[in-house]
Amino acid sequence: MEPSGQLDFDLQALLEQLDQDELSKFKSLVRTLRQERELPQVIQTEVDKADGKQLAEIFSNHYPSYWVQWAAIMVFNKMNRTDLSERVRNELREAAMKSLEENKPRSLDIKRTEAPNREDEEEIIRRLEERDPGKEDTYRGIIMKKFWKAWNNNGPGAGEHISDVTQRDKMLIPFCDPRTLPGVFPHTLVLHGPAGFGKTTLTRKVILDWTENHLNQTFRYAFYFTCKELNRMGPCTFAELISKDWPEWRNDLPEVLARAYRILVIIDGFEELKVPEGALIRDICGNWEEQKPVPVLLGSLLIGTMLPNATLLVTTRSEALGDLRLLLQQPLFLEIEGFLEQDKKAYFLKHFEDEEEALRAFDLMRSNSALFRMCAAPAVCWVVCTCLKLQMERGQDPAPTCLSATSLFLRFLCGQFMPNKPFSETDTKEFLYCLYESQDEGLVKDAMAPFKEISLHLRNKMDMVHSSFCLKHCQNLQKIWLHVAKGVFLESGPASEPHAQLERSQDDQHIIPFWRDLCSMFGSNMNLKFLKISESFLSTSSVQLLCQEIVSTTCYLQKVVLKDISPADFCQNFCLALRRHKTLTHLTLQGNNQNDTLPSLCEILRHPKCNLQYLRLVSCSATPQQWAGLSSALEANESLTCLILSANKLMDEGVKLLHTTLRHPKSVLQKLSLENCHLTEACCKNLASALIISQRLTHLCLAENTLGDRGVEILCEGLRYPECKLQILVLWHCNITDNGCKHLSKVIEQQSSLTHLDLGLNHVGITGLRSLCEALKEPLCNLRCLWLWGCSITRFSCEDLSAALGSNRSLITLDLGQNSLGFNGVKMLCEALKRQNCPLQTLRLKIERYDAPMQKLLEEMKESNPQLTIEDDRYDPRKKRPSSRYFVL
Repeated sequence: MEPSGQLDFDLQALLEQLDQDELSKFKSLVRTLRQERELPQVIQTEVDKADGKQLAEIFSNHYPSYWVQWAAIMVFNKMNRTDLSERVRNELREAAMKSLEENKPRSLDIKRTEAPNREDEEEIIRRLEERDPGKEDTYRGIIMKKFWKAWNNNGPGAGEHISDVTQRDKMLIPFCDPRTLPGVFPHTLVLHGPAGFGKTTLTRKVILDWTENHLNQTFRYAFYFTCKELNRMGPCTFAELISKDWPEWRNDLPEVLARAYRILVIIDGFEELKVPEGALIRDICGNWEEQKPVPVLLGSLLIGTMLPNATLLVTTRSEALGDLRLLLQQPLFLEIEGFLEQDKKAYFLKHFEDEEEALRAFDLMRSNSALFRMCAAPAVCWVVCTCLKLQMERGQDPAPTCLSATSLFLRFLCGQFMPNKPFSETDTKEFLYCLYESQDEGLVKDAMAPFKEISLHLRNKMDMVHSSFCLKHCQNLQKIWLHVAKGVFLESGPASEPHAQLERSQDDQHIIPFWRDLCSMFGSNMNLKFLKISESFLSTSSVQLLCQEIVSTTCYLQKVVLKDISPADFCQNFCLALRRHKTLTHLTLQGNNQNDTLPSLCEILRHPKCNLQYLRLVSCSATPQQWAGLSSALEANESLTCLILSANKLMDEGVKLLHTTLRHPKSVLQKLSLENCHLTEACCKNLASALIISQRLTHLCLAENTLGDRGVEILCEGLRYPECKLQILVLWHCNITDNGCKHLSKVIEQQSSLTHLDLGLNHVGITGLRSLCEALKEPLCNLRCLWLWGCSITRFSCEDLSAALGSNRSLITLDLGQNSLGFNGVKMLCEALKRQNCPLQTLRLKIERYDAPMQKLLEEMKESNPQLTIEDDRYDPRKKRPSSRYFVL
């Protein structure tokens, strides 16, 4: 070992603080450490006689600086002189930051800003791609892309301040210090400290520096292992392990491993390695082609049997140091302390716009010793600042919030947002990230307890990791909306080169365990009743895992919505998993190619224990034979009361099949929607027959079908029968004119069961409306709701409407939206509505926002008739009609 020559802290001044007894004890402890490390011997008599100044000179002239600083901290701590060990740390930090400014490598020009800097990332990758594409550069490129994304995803609150702290800590690593001579540093370094203090962030920065050749060109190769991921790997060889990020390098491994002294191996999260006690010492392997469990290979690497000349950089939480000491030979331990007091204070000052508020918040945080320690983690510091700042902005006293860490996190959850306002996607993402960083399962459980509903947008692997960890502890969750972006699962991606296919498959293997954890909530959470998966891209293996949890007897899902999900056979597989599900009552399937789904769906309906009550199929391009199968299954089913078949090519032939179902004596179907199913007047005879025979059908929606006036005439033949039980009929946009209205009027004017009629977007006109108004005047009329949105009604019909409203005793809702009635037309209606015996409660009108006379007229109407609600026609019912709510259970 080379002598240090000059130290980065004033050892002489520190030694001179010791009395004679303390100085003797210091010498004795140093001698023990020196013997353990097999360092060069010095004349012991010189050491025994030396005073503080002479002892400092001996150390500087005979031992490397990294060992001297480490030994000084260790010995001062053992002597209970923590004041002196802290002075060593502070002086080393100041020296490191000074060196950082004076010897700033090019890599430090790219910093993590408050938002990921895509231009910087693209510039780095562009420079890399312009290099000679040798194998080493290809590998560096793979590692760079992988870790640059992770570096840019450090989490909420990560900015330049955190980047500076990371750079400061990095300068304590000997081979990262530009002043350290190549090779003059220990070959095993351990970064230890609590969770969230920046150990992983620091190692990511180290590996990125390696990809840019900023480690003094000390290492030609670098490999990064995360113990949490290694736990999920099966047995393999060391060669397979070391080449997991780029399998094509396997043939060159003999040459690579022969240069072990030029290899850097980073092992992140040693405390997460799941192995039996003592297993890492008992089973050792030195053959890199022999297949072994991954923990055995890792233990052999740590002990030095595998790659004995490589440099190891290991991170661990402090509680696992005891196990690690048994494995390592002459390691250098570096404690990562996260934010120091001055860092926390600087962070608060930067986060708050007002300096006085920042200092008050900082003092409150510092008054709670536990919270103060936790704020050494940057993510926790961000949560505290965000929570306290929000309270101050609302004029609330933040002092009680700082009484405990749990109360603060709960305040963050419950008090950050306005009451009853749901979390945005960004809010949810940041909140889950902070809980994950805490790794405190008790805290996570308390913080997630208020959640009864959550919407997850999984856009990358880290979103999956954070969500899976937190939702395992969310036992009060009742509803979940799930969106999985394209690229999270890569297994089912488009065909490409073998290298890309292999890389996609390996990436999926890394994320599948977290998906398994996420899906486990369906089998472990008895409160979870609702699931919606939409616009998601899954893989074959992820679908299998999800279905396994759905099949579980402890899954109590009641309502499931599946919309536009890849792969194409997802709905089919999901339905197979649901076929024996006793608790399922609502199922919606939309999008995808559902041709192969209907047979699986029929199995659900035919099962004797099926409790399905609501079934919605949207855009299902099934064959006539498959529709026949569904009709047969419906006849056998005794639970389904609502069937929605929207945007399907059912055609008139399909209605014939449903006619058979509706006529079946055991049919319990009450609500049927055939919206936009390409129906014509030809199907109306079957529907009319079904209306007469069926004793349970009360709701029928035929919207967006070209039935025409002739179709309505045939339909009315069934409606006029006393046996007909239909209450709600939706004929929105069915090409109906005044002739069709005449036939409907004959149904309305008699004592019919029909109470709700939607004729929106039909050309009713003056004559058609007059027929409807005459029917409304009849004393036997039972109609309660009439929707006439966009029906070409003008002011010339308002006299008829006014007369009808004056006589009718049943109508409580009238929709005249998107009809140009004018001021005089509305005034006529208001005269009728002022009568005390008018039952109308809701009136929807087309109202121009800047029509002052109209606004005044309506205000006077509200004063004279307080029970009446007048709604402005500002929404488009084509997106969600008012009558649609009657077809939802």
